[in-house]
Amino acid sequence: MLFFLLLPFKVQADPDQEPRQPALVDRAHQEISDRLDAPSRWFDNFFSDPRSDEEAAGTQLRLRGSTTFVERDGVHFNGDIKVRLRLPNVKRRLHLILSSEDEDVRKETLKDARVNRELADQKTDTSLALRYTQERSSTLSLTHHVGADLEDGFNPRLRSRVRYTVPVAEQSLLSLTQAVFWEKKTGFGEESRIDFDLPLKENMLLRTSGQGLYSETSQGYEWLTMLQLLTSFSQNRALAIGTFTVGETDPKKRAVEYDIFIKYRQRIFRQWLFIELKPEIYWHRNQDFRATSLFTLNLEIQFGE
Repeated sequence: MLFFLLLPFKVQADPDQEPRQPALVDRAHQEISDRLDAPSRWFDNFFSDPRSDEEAAGTQLRLRGSTTFVERDGVHFNGDIKVRLRLPNVKRRLHLILSSEDEDVRKETLKDARVNRELADQKTDTSLALRYTQERSSTLSLTHHVGADLEDGFNPRLRSRVRYTVPVAEQSLLSLTQAVFWEKKTGFGEESRIDFDLPLKENMLLRTSGQGLYSETSQGYEWLTMLQLLTSFSQNRALAIGTFTVGETDPKKRAVEYDIFIKYRQRIFRQWLFIELKPEIYWHRNQDFRATSLFTLNLEIQFGE
């Protein structure tokens, strides 16, 4: 936490001194980080992972329509819009974000895994936020958000997030992410995440993720572990196969959900038009861990960078 709080402050160099060139070990570290980070970022961008949205520098409009079939519960339809507008003359650091996607910090980072099955057809609040990117590189990212929900009561929110990425043994990548936040409805809280990416081939990546969250309204310490195998067949087609477990520590230390899924995503007709198919099976404690099948069809349109 001390490291996180000190990050915004930079030591100013003597103006009479020439800028010092990075040492050889620092340049080698950066080159390895960039090389290992490339496949991870490609998959995050292709699958529209929230991490890629968090650190993107350009302007983008994204429209998404979803049809979900849940066993014993029927068909649900949902539509989302997200606008990320880069404000001028701020060195690509300040963005205005309007979104009807689920921006709950408890679901944002691994939102595919944190879907509340019982609320699948409920309308999500529209939110408006201003994001400032203080630092953006393959090694370090630091962002700050000020925003609010615009529907179902005014819910202001503040959040700061830092991500630090380091190569491990010149073959894999370790990412550490820490966020602190405050919301009117949720109160204060913190969210931690760790990702370990191991490239198996040029077009294949094995990713293990762990996430934990604690807030004034959470079920104790809420945690999630996930394992994914991601592979690309071309620049236009990719597949993710994964499994995850969700748990909590209050009222008891227990797992509350298990899930296995396959997610296939492809560009169709144009570079900005995507179709995504996601069959999965989950077991939830509220349903006595009875197996339930789920199939989601997404159609997504992107404009901008």
